[in-house]
Amino acid sequence: MLSSIIRVFILLLSGLTLLPSLSWAGDDDAPAAAIYYQFPKPITINFLNQSNQDVRYLQIKVTLMSHDQDIIDSATLNLPMLEDALRALFSEQTMATVNSVKGRRTLKETTLNTIKAILKEESGKDNLEGLYFTSFILQ
Repeated sequence: MLSSIIRVFILLLSGLTLLPSLSWAGDDDAPAAAIYYQFPKPITINFLNQSNQDVRYLQIKVTLMSHDQDIIDSATLNLPMLEDALRALFSEQTMATVNSVKGRRTLKETTLNTIKAILKEESGKDNLEGLYFTSFILQ
C-alpha cells in the first residue's frame, strides 16, 4: 500500500515537470497598466446658437487612456493644441447631436480620432486607446 502511494506521488511530481513554467511574480508578458490623463479643465463652449437659445453652455471633461506613457506625455505637451481642436469640434455640434446617446457616441469617436490625428502629427504615434467624457453638462 505504501509503495503504491509513493508511486502515485512520484507520478504526480513527474507530471508537474511537464507543465509549462508559470511565472508568479514579475511576469514580463503581462500587459502594461492603463495610464489615464484627464484634461486639467473642462472644455466649455457657448451653446446658445446651436440650441436655439435653450442651452447656454456645453461643458465636457475629457480623459484619455493609453498603455504607452509616451503618448500620454505627448498629449500633456500638446494640450493647448488639443483643447483648441476640441473647442472647434464641440462648437460644430448641434443640440440634436449632443442630446442623444447615438450622437454622443459619434462625438466621442470623432473626438478620439481628432486627438489621435494631432498626436500622430506631433509625435509620430497614435496609439491612444481610449477617450472618455467624464462629465457632459448642458446648462
